[in-house]
Amino acid sequence: MHKQITYTGMIWLLAAQLVVMLPFVFDLPLWLIPVLLFAAGWRLRVLSGAALQPGNVTKALLIGLGIGGLVLSGLKFPSLDAMATLLLLGFAFKSLEVAQRRDAIVVIFIGYFLVALHFLYAQSITAALYGMVSMIVLTGALVGVQQSVAEFSAAQQVRFNLRLSVFMLLQCLPLMVVIFVFAPRLAPLWSLPMTTQQVKTGVADRMAPGDIEKLSQSDALAFRVTFKGRKPAQHELYWRGLVFNHFDGREWRQFEQDIDSQQVQSALLTNYRWQADAIKVQGEPIAYEVVYEKTGQPWLFTLTPAMEVDGEVLRGADYRVMARQALQAPFLLKAVSYPDSQRDLELAPELRQLALELPETGDARTRALAQQLWRETGTEQAYLDRVLARFRDQRFEYTLKPPTLGASDTIDAFLFESQRGFCSHYAGSFVFLMRAAGIPARVVVGYQGGEWNAAGEYLAIHQYDAHAWAEVWLTGQGWVRVDPTTVVAPSRTEQGLEAAMQAEGSFLADSMFSVRKIAWLNGIRQQLDTVQYGWRRWVLGYDGAEQAALLKSLLGTFSVQGVALLMGGLLAAIGLLWLVLLGMTPRREREALEHQLYRRFCAALAKRGVLREPGDAPGVFAAQAAEALPAVAGVIREFTQVYEGICYAPSADGQQATRRLKALLGQLK
Repeated sequence: MHKQITYTGMIWLLAAQLVVMLPFVFDLPLWLIPVLLFAAGWRLRVLSGAALQPGNVTKALLIGLGIGGLVLSGLKFPSLDAMATLLLLGFAFKSLEVAQRRDAIVVIFIGYFLVALHFLYAQSITAALYGMVSMIVLTGALVGVQQSVAEFSAAQQVRFNLRLSVFMLLQCLPLMVVIFVFAPRLAPLWSLPMTTQQVKTGVADRMAPGDIEKLSQSDALAFRVTFKGRKPAQHELYWRGLVFNHFDGREWRQFEQDIDSQQVQSALLTNYRWQADAIKVQGEPIAYEVVYEKTGQPWLFTLTPAMEVDGEVLRGADYRVMARQALQAPFLLKAVSYPDSQRDLELAPELRQLALELPETGDARTRALAQQLWRETGTEQAYLDRVLARFRDQRFEYTLKPPTLGASDTIDAFLFESQRGFCSHYAGSFVFLMRAAGIPARVVVGYQGGEWNAAGEYLAIHQYDAHAWAEVWLTGQGWVRVDPTTVVAPSRTEQGLEAAMQAEGSFLADSMFSVRKIAWLNGIRQQLDTVQYGWRRWVLGYDGAEQAALLKSLLGTFSVQGVALLMGGLLAAIGLLWLVLLGMTPRREREALEHQLYRRFCAALAKRGVLREPGDAPGVFAAQAAEALPAVAGVIREFTQVYEGICYAPSADGQQATRRLKALLGQLK
């Protein structure tokens, strides 16, 4: 026979459901929470007798409405978002028919699964801590639904359930650590596609005036870098991501056709393959590890050229590094770059053609200017210097608030009219001027600089570090990086965007409550970021290579037999610990508090000359002691009466009775 769930047990269950569902509202439809609250309210009214149990027709109608809401949310099928939303919908509606413990246990087990499911959306240390809280509340609900009647007051019951759930989960902690450290790191056997609900962040696959400026107003983290040796100077930190070759008069793109990331991968594997022999390696290597944040995009950012790369990535002839899948979780990359190397001393014809493309018409004034400057200079380097000098001498301004340039002739509008812009304006117009003079050039987009965290000894690159610069191909030198922004605002690459925008006051102007603007809060932010990076690096970055290195350090030489013996020993130790904690080994029973107080009562009377015989009942001994000690007779009788009440007729408030015993005992000393 299945026992009915109590009203208190139902409260525990509904609280657990709310705690489990709450973090999903940041990734899935917000209307799931009102659905849960509606179902919870109905169930509570049923338990209190104010409403009837929903019938089959009502249940079918609610399910239909839920599925309709799911369809109207625009989620694609099949996808992780759609499956998770469907599961959460069932999780919420299940509370409508919970009447017995069996039903409640099913809901709780689904809750455990949902806690694990949320780690597909967030893997931060904050998400892990919240997951622990969810597990504690779920386990407390599991304890609560098993209770038939309240044995304590409401506050005591909450403390008891939570204390027991914490104790139960702590017992699982050693086994969890062993599984995490020693379980093989296997690749997933299958996956569901993420949907557009997973908003893409970071640098986009195209660039128009205003795009990068928008990123500059975000302090979201892009990636963190740990250097194995020398940390490069700030002006050397150009994190290459995408290369834009095609310009349609307003927008820069990777290729003439608008293709997706999968087609870009195909291009990198066919027409634009990585050519290591096109690089003349020279200079000092820079070894580093990068942990990228989830962006929903496959673009990776490295120092150029990255000669050694450890990870599942693709490299292209334009020296980009690209993940094989969009980043839906933190991604670790180890690389060694040689920034002083010469690249493409002989430029392939197809790359030269890409680097010289211009629209057939438009921006006539810029084309005329390029021809004029080329006639006046006549050499590549002299022409390049002349263009940079024009940016400097004509007092162009670097600003996060550039004016609009219109729908056509945007290069002309910038160079001859507004002369106020961000890095994308300068890089795009510079490349246009190079190509108009017949010099191969292209726009490179990524990040520049970063914030050094002294406590964690790593570099943090944020979205406001997004940057665009140019590459020019020069005879005898190959591809050379040229950043026209440095001519207009040298502090941008030397000290960062905040220093460059200090006079304008536009740095993070949209983030009114940014902690970066308050020194002591910014220090706390960096300390917390250090902890988060440690979590990213050593927990989320614990892959097969890290596991093999750890096992080798523990065992000396890696072998299946050695790992099996080590795991066996650890599991045996955990089993022994469980035997002790669960009381399966002989142990002395702890004496109840009231009995401890009675022994101290008898000892206090013995000091006054009244000894209790082993066979004397508390009442008999109290009568003898009261007769022998009339001065404290009232205290003796009351103490004995309260003690007998606890032993033979316990009240709801046992703590008050024990406190009274302590007070009376104090009067005898």
